[in-house]
Amino acid sequence: MPLLRRRPSVASRRQSIGPFVAAAVLAAGLLVVPASAPSPVAGIGPLPTCRLADILTVPRGYDDWATTQVDWILSLGPDYKPPDLVSVRDGGVAGGGLVRKLVIADLKAMAAAARKNGTPLVSWSPYRSYGQQKTLFEGYVRGSGYDRAVTFSARPGHSEHQLGLTIDFVAVGDHGLTTNWEVTRTGAWMAKNAWKYGWLMSYPKAKTDVTCYSYEPWHYRYVGRDLAAKIHDSGLTIREYLWANYTMVDPVTGSPLPIASVTPTTPVNASPSPAVRPSAVPPDSAKPSSGLSSPSTTSGPASEAATLFGLDPPLVIVGFLLLLAAIGLVASLGLRRRSGRG
Repeated sequence: MPLLRRRPSVASRRQSIGPFVAAAVLAAGLLVVPASAPSPVAGIGPLPTCRLADILTVPRGYDDWATTQVDWILSLGPDYKPPDLVSVRDGGVAGGGLVRKLVIADLKAMAAAARKNGTPLVSWSPYRSYGQQKTLFEGYVRGSGYDRAVTFSARPGHSEHQLGLTIDFVAVGDHGLTTNWEVTRTGAWMAKNAWKYGWLMSYPKAKTDVTCYSYEPWHYRYVGRDLAAKIHDSGLTIREYLWANYTMVDPVTGSPLPIASVTPTTPVNASPSPAVRPSAVPPDSAKPSSGLSSPSTTSGPASEAATLFGLDPPLVIVGFLLLLAAIGLVASLGLRRRSGRG
């Protein structure tokens, strides 16, 4: 008598489909993970040497405050004025002037910690407009000469104070800025602890060759706690770190970079812009060279991963897993048919 062919049970059908479902779920997971991972961030790369120029910095939007670079080369331009300026007193420090509202919470926390340590903070010079910086710089030029002035004062448009994120701090009772402030109780506390609250000394000691400015132990810029921690741990100055990771403008041509990573080529000699004076000799006998690393565009880190058949690796893996699942399903059904005939 011919054997009656029994229909597979629900359990057996589930068992045969199980590998296919599992592979499909895994494949979907592999597709989701790469999509949610943040893209790598990379800036111009090597640090340009100290050279006077007037190139508009990129990025320079008000929302790009933490990563906007200003230095001897890069400028904010005359029209940059943060829209959210408030009194420094809102941040719990004495003195006068304005800062961006977004610094207030961490400024208040830092000021409270400094007071608890017995070293309260006073704001000597916070936000300065383009016009204020112009007047200040011209005064220094009259008193010290242009070549000397550019080593300790920023030209208009090139000052971190214009960002509204920078304060020159002093201690209670101080009558001005002093070069030995870092060895005072207040200055020493700031040098050790300010980064924990998002503030970094922009022009540290013995760093004139990379910052282009004289040592300023009182000059602190706010970049936010997360970025401050990364810069502090890197051992780099703000200028070095931003050029390497965020600044997106060619320091020679002034053209914004189209992608997020470039690789340096052989350094070239770059002359100052016709609109500016030749660069000066910074103090400490550290004369920056005129050589400048010229960038050449290459693929960014995200595009350097190997590909197969023109596809990204995750897509290849997904396709391979789906193929295996399909083969497994067909084989399972074939075995079941043969066993039903026996």
